[in-house]
Amino acid sequence: MTAIKEKEFRFQGLDLKTEIRLGFALLPILVVVLLGLFYLLNVFLPVNPLQVPRGLIIPAILGISILSMYWLAKLVRDKTWTVRVNAERLLIRFRKQEFDIPLESIREINNMGSADFRYLTFYTKTGLSVRMRVGIGAMTPFSRKEDLQTVDEMMSCLKPYIDKHFNKKDLRNKIHQNLFPHYGVYLVKTEPLTYKWLEKRTPGQVMLIFLGAGVIILVLLLQVLFYYIDHKS
Repeated sequence: MTAIKEKEFRFQGLDLKTEIRLGFALLPILVVVLLGLFYLLNVFLPVNPLQVPRGLIIPAILGISILSMYWLAKLVRDKTWTVRVNAERLLIRFRKQEFDIPLESIREINNMGSADFRYLTFYTKTGLSVRMRVGIGAMTPFSRKEDLQTVDEMMSCLKPYIDKHFNKKDLRNKIHQNLFPHYGVYLVKTEPLTYKWLEKRTPGQVMLIFLGAGVIILVLLLQVLFYYIDHKS
């Protein structure tokens, strides 16, 4: 039996579903605020919104997004994860959800993110996935610095079991392999190490993919805004 000290961990964060909802809620707020700014420029200042440099619009979009995400995250009431770890199982509670996960049923652990956030996910052999989102970044203002430390402590508690029963993937698409303690993707030793399409890309290719996707989304958003302005003029 792997030596794991029984301990309970509590930290503030979100689950994946709530994070996605916040992302979708951000879009209409962004559109309404930008349209309001354009309207005020048109009414109170002798400035045609169409003449506003797009180089100013992009920082405005980023600033509004950061402030809106911070405000939306504050509106989420119950953000407490409770995880009890012992030598045989994980007992996880978030809001009204409770998960009883035997350690031997875990097939994969993803502990990704950066210095400012943790995307921790447990996948079981039965198809269950528990996705924890803990962050203090500009676009992930869900938690406190102490919560990040608690997640790292929880992973340290599980480390003896992980070292014995899991293999760590070689993340070829990441520039840095150890951004924080226990960073990485761990797959149970009874399964062969396989890599998804994105995991096979180089760091440069991944950056281009996400940069291209971001540019496309931004261009589409700007096209909608300027289409609206053209037809209001």
